[in-house]
Amino acid sequence: MKKFIIYLLLTIFALTALIKNMQAQLITNDKNWNTTPNFIDDFNTPTPPNVRVWDNNWNDWPLDYKWMADYLWIVTHGAGEHQVFQRENAIFNEDDSSTIKLRATYEGWLDSTYTLPPFQPHYGGFDAGWHDKLYYYSGSVTSLEPILYGYFEARCKFPVSRGSFPAFWLYGNSEGNNREIDIFEYSWLFNDNYGWNVNDSARQFNGGFFYGTNPNRTRYGDHGYVIPPSDPDLFNFHTYGLEWSPNHIVWYFDNKVIGEYYGDSVPSKSMYLLLNYSLDDKIMLGGIPIQWPFPNNMTIDYVRINKLKCGCDTNTVINNLAQLNGYYYSVKKTVTVDGNGTIITVPSNSKVVFRVTDAITITKDFEVPLGSELDLITHPCPQ
Repeated sequence: MKKFIIYLLLTIFALTALIKNMQAQLITNDKNWNTTPNFIDDFNTPTPPNVRVWDNNWNDWPLDYKWMADYLWIVTHGAGEHQVFQRENAIFNEDDSSTIKLRATYEGWLDSTYTLPPFQPHYGGFDAGWHDKLYYYSGSVTSLEPILYGYFEARCKFPVSRGSFPAFWLYGNSEGNNREIDIFEYSWLFNDNYGWNVNDSARQFNGGFFYGTNPNRTRYGDHGYVIPPSDPDLFNFHTYGLEWSPNHIVWYFDNKVIGEYYGDSVPSKSMYLLLNYSLDDKIMLGGIPIQWPFPNNMTIDYVRINKLKCGCDTNTVINNLAQLNGYYYSVKKTVTVDGNGTIITVPSNSKVVFRVTDAITITKDFEVPLGSELDLITHPCPQ
């Protein structure tokens, strides 16, 4: 078993825990994350040509093919949903807005004539069994490539009317392993099922994740978040974020931590990133689909992904304050902090985060003053 060796006064541990609980944890305060996104889309129109569209393969063009306009190569999702995803309903830069709009439109009863991605099998009963439930066209985008670990962030707004089921999430299903991380989901169904302040549904959403083997999987980290009364409701733009690293997930809302999970159940295989605007069973009243207020949009301002910096074969020794101040933050193999009789103090009102794969060793010559913070994290190399 890998070692995790720390020699600190218990009072420092207690003080650090107290400070951590009182202070919002921003991703920018963990310098192990690369501040330059390795993926970013602000949905500006490229010039030239002054257009951005979906090509015949349902991939975005003429940029570097970041998205496909479907739900993982299919156009329906969930037996309790009532929409068909179509590329025409994922709209780039309408009215020079530098956004993408996932638009839901009421179409009346839909049969199997809706458009499928090229070379996409019809899935027989998979689609056919839902034809009596499909009444809307809507929009969805999925990353073209799967992703393993990262900080994921999107700024968006969406309808909060009954039946709206927008989501920002990650999903993968391979090698008999079914996994999903919900950065956010909104639905009146959640409010009804879980009793989350049902009369104030425009101000709350859900997060959590699934992990398990097919066909069974378990829900972990499930939480609902209610927006404070002083903040605008979910119909307005907000920033939703999630930190996914080995054995650790952190959920963010408007740069505030709203949920956290540590454990071996955190997915450790790559997943696709998705944003979609679905319509769930609350859209049906007495078996009749609601026709107002459609068309309606989920509007996304930007999406970005940041990765952890990695030096997983590096052993680092910090012997003085100058070396601490000049420390290059990345995931290391080991970190040793030893002042050799000279006290090393974390700078006032700052945060130090050490991430390693094997061991952290800290001697008694190390102090964390009131107002500062120390995080010590061990996990496998995230590459």
